[in-house]
Amino acid sequence: MDQVPTREGMEWRTGERLTLRVLTIYRESFGSLDSLVDADDLPTPGEAALTAYVEQLDVSHLARLTSRAISQLAARDSLMLGRAGMRRYDWRIILYSLSGARTLREAINRCAECFEAIDWRYGRMTLTTRADVGELALDSMRPPGHTMSGCLIDLFGVTHIHALLSWLIGRPIMIRHVALDHEESVFRALELPELMFEVRLAGGWTGFAFDAAMLDYPVVRSADELAARPPGNLLFGIGPMDEGPVADTAEQVRRIALRSLRDRQRVPTFGDIIATMGGSGPTLRRRLAREGTSYRQIRESCRREVALDLLSRTVLSIEAIAVRLDYCDSDAFRQAFREWTGMSPSSYRRTMRVAA
Repeated sequence: MDQVPTREGMEWRTGERLTLRVLTIYRESFGSLDSLVDADDLPTPGEAALTAYVEQLDVSHLARLTSRAISQLAARDSLMLGRAGMRRYDWRIILYSLSGARTLREAINRCAECFEAIDWRYGRMTLTTRADVGELALDSMRPPGHTMSGCLIDLFGVTHIHALLSWLIGRPIMIRHVALDHEESVFRALELPELMFEVRLAGGWTGFAFDAAMLDYPVVRSADELAARPPGNLLFGIGPMDEGPVADTAEQVRRIALRSLRDRQRVPTFGDIIATMGGSGPTLRRRLAREGTSYRQIRESCRREVALDLLSRTVLSIEAIAVRLDYCDSDAFRQAFREWTGMSPSSYRRTMRVAA
């Protein structure tokens, strides 16, 4: 099982430098850190210098503290611009709409609609596709400026949305590059450590580019899971799949089912899953139920994932794909695929070829 990075690794040193820079800007804006650490989950700085205070924190604390600082800087930025801030339940409305989507594409479209419905308090989200590349633009709708705090807010906003969407589909969205519509001199002045992804500056948009094929990946998280998810952020070396108990029961079951489907062209029975993981059937069902899912849902999600991949990447016939997915015949596969996507397998394949 993967673990959250601690103070022993490179992730901690990178996160430490990021947090120190953000807290320096925060203190210049607010005068102190008092309102930032007035909570039970973070140690108080006391009389320690800022550098000494940051050095005592592990990566999860660094990520949480920095996220809170950025949120307050963004709220202050909105107030100074005369814009309405986020209301108490706005974010929960967004999460609820996301969990009802069937695919990543649908989730992004729903999220964009929610942003508009709450009067652009989170800015504007726009999805475009160019050949095999998807571009998710996140317009903060602030007037053109050259401030370091604005650049930081946009950078953290991009990585926050990336982590949320990755968590939604249960796998990391591989970033091709991050775009920040800020001048290079402003970005360099932040003196950030080397990041895990390419950053392109002053290109006329802010957001991130990724493989468009991921837009058809299924949503696997429920509303309750989304609301309770731990914060993830690539800026701290903590991927969206790396926080807390990474290999939860549902994820373990999913990995076993996917491996069997891909390697043996067979969907494992529930008994097979129990034999592999150990324990009893009732216990496994209860654990999956607590995580908002069932083996049937996981099984169909795996079939869907492999089907999307085979239809877009190979020239296998529909009949051959039905066999690979362990369906009794191609008609059963066609019916299931229509329930997943609202279109036939052949129509989906044609759509993917046109996009490519």
